[in-house]
Amino acid sequence: MVLLQHGVSPAYSFLHMDHPFLGQVLDTLSNGGTGVSIFFVLSGFLITYLLIREFELRKKISLKNFYIRRILRIWPLYYAVLLFAFAAYPLMKQLIGLNHPLGSHVGWYLTFLSNFDVIHIHKTCYGNDAMSQGITWSVAVEEQFYLFWPLIFVILPKKWWGISILSVLAGSILFRVLHYGDNEILYFHTLSVLCDLAIGGFFAYAIRTRNRIRKFFENSDTLLHAVLLGTTFVLLLFYRQVFAFPYGNAVGRIFISGLFAFIIAAQALTVNHSRLNLGNLSFARKWGKYTYGIYLIHPIAFTLLDVLIRVSHVPVENFTGAIVRAALGITLALFMSKMSYIYLESRFLKLKQQFSPSNQARFQPHHSVSWNEEVAKLA
Repeated sequence: MVLLQHGVSPAYSFLHMDHPFLGQVLDTLSNGGTGVSIFFVLSGFLITYLLIREFELRKKISLKNFYIRRILRIWPLYYAVLLFAFAAYPLMKQLIGLNHPLGSHVGWYLTFLSNFDVIHIHKTCYGNDAMSQGITWSVAVEEQFYLFWPLIFVILPKKWWGISILSVLAGSILFRVLHYGDNEILYFHTLSVLCDLAIGGFFAYAIRTRNRIRKFFENSDTLLHAVLLGTTFVLLLFYRQVFAFPYGNAVGRIFISGLFAFIIAAQALTVNHSRLNLGNLSFARKWGKYTYGIYLIHPIAFTLLDVLIRVSHVPVENFTGAIVRAALGITLALFMSKMSYIYLESRFLKLKQQFSPSNQARFQPHHSVSWNEEVAKLA
């Protein structure tokens, strides 16, 4: 959805659609904000699931190993992207005669606080940023989340985990309600989007601690998947109409994120054959491991392509040109992300495996599914 918004949606302006409903469908399918929300819910679900799983395996959680795993997965590509954004990109602009200054402050990005810089730019100097660094705002939120979330499971007794997660969720909802009229705060602020992460986390907690809930998702089938996907799409399609009341924009995300969590749990845990199991898609199975790179690198790919088009003076100001440009940009993004995974990320991922709970555990309880198999299925 993020790729569609950044790559394909510019072509929509060349479609002179007589029926506004078609435009509403296209905007729903290519809403990058929805894609980011799914990403947050999925992240909250997966991280919480694995933390609880580690506690079950080892009777404790290693904070040091958790942070090392996150650093090895996130930091190498993240800082490589920043190197392009703040060093290579300005030089490229000079080469093609663009000297428009940016409002970005590099310190916010180096310390994983870029979402607050994005809020500042949107409020004070809108348009004075570049997508190649702006895209990092969601990764910054993730790192802030990783910093405190495992403390719930390390410091607090198990009986307090559920109420703690719900307290975080309630606090985020309250924050959203208090800022219901500020779209930048609702979209980019950590305390606003924390509701997505907490909802995903609560679903993981419920599944790991309640056998009946786990069985419900394990028994999900094509019908349940169809109902969940269909209901979510309809609600997204008519989101503005359904949540048109004063606090609608603040609380509407709670319902949408809850549906995302249902979909994620049903997709990840089902043991039945489902025609709508997204894990059966060959493209998803093949490219899923590259998605972190696809997300962070695609703005760079689009930027490189844009520079090439400007230098060669290729006309693209029509629907066909915009679609060809989008196809080339997405193809380049896929290629670059795969190269990033092979030559950069995989080197650190091998180190990351040394700090997985399965390698650190003194004993391995008898489970029907091993740690690595379960992680692979969830991811």
